[in-house]
Amino acid sequence: YLSSGDVPKRQFKDLNLTLLQANIQTHTMEIENVDEKEESRAFFYRKLLENAKVYIKEIDRRDSRSKSISDLSISYDECRSLTPSTISIHNEDMNQEFLSARQHCHQRLMSCSRKKLSLLSIYDKHDKQYSKFQKFLDDLDSKRRTSIRRYQIELKDYLLKRLEADQLKQEVNILNKKVREFDEERQHYLHIVNLIEKTIRLFPSGLLQKESSGVKSLISRYETLNESRKKFEKRDYQKEKIKCQKEFSQFLIDHNIRTAKLSTHVAQLYDKLEDLEKESINLEQKLINQMDLQRSRTTIISQVEACINYLFEHYRLSHQTKLTEDYTFSQKLKTVQDFILYRMDLVQRGKQILN
Repeated sequence: YLSSGDVPKRQFKDLNLTLLQANIQTHTMEIENVDEKEESRAFFYRKLLENAKVYIKEIDRRDSRSKSISDLSISYDECRSLTPSTISIHNEDMNQEFLSARQHCHQRLMSCSRKKLSLLSIYDKHDKQYSKFQKFLDDLDSKRRTSIRRYQIELKDYLLKRLEADQLKQEVNILNKKVREFDEERQHYLHIVNLIEKTIRLFPSGLLQKESSGVKSLISRYETLNESRKKFEKRDYQKEKIKCQKEFSQFLIDHNIRTAKLSTHVAQLYDKLEDLEKESINLEQKLINQMDLQRSRTTIISQVEACINYLFEHYRLSHQTKLTEDYTFSQKLKTVQDFILYRMDLVQRGKQILN
């Protein structure tokens, strides 16, 4: 430490006011960042103040109004001119006030820290509840969209089946109409066919061979048609109809199976698409949170640097102001600590001299 001749003549009032300004700035920095969720910042500031051994004093307003500036501006040279009894009483009063103010400030800081931690825990609890409720709403919305999509797919399949059934009914009606027309024509020509058959039976067997070729061709044509008619009559259309119906039913079953598979595959693709969208949203949210966290850390570091620089500029010794080299933050904090220890040692030496 320096000798008494190199000690700068700073008043105790300036020291208290400067420390109070540093306290106000530090609390302002904490209030600006109170919305952050990280509870480690309160511990960071507390650790910073403990390492620097900065004892912040908060002056009581009622006591400051009743004290004059001359009572707080007693320097080391002026203390030597006073009587020992007066200086001892004055120093004891100042020490008592300083200890009480420091204890009161420490209690307030601890109560503020506890309140802040409780508020942060409540905020985290509410945030977790909000996240759970938001996840529940997202699940409900996803289920609703999936149900609507499946309903739309089933409705589309139902409408396609109805359209296909209507087309088949129209084709069946057209075929039945043609069958009725053929039956009417057959009934119309049936008596002529019966008459021709009866007439042919009455002819002698060799008579038709002596006729002209036109009559023979007509008779052969009639016989061919008669044989064809008999074949068609022997043919079982009911079995063919049942067979066609079975083939058509099997075709419908295969069509329904393929449609169901395609619908399931489409639903799975929609689910994968929703999962990918949710994953992209989560990744985007994580990126935003990381950017906000990095920005918050940068802001906190810059504020802490400003606070350390402010303390270093106001609480360094006279021989340290002439140095031009750059200090690190640990060196700056060590400088502030040396200044406070120097002032405490100065007070102790003054007491020893007076005693």
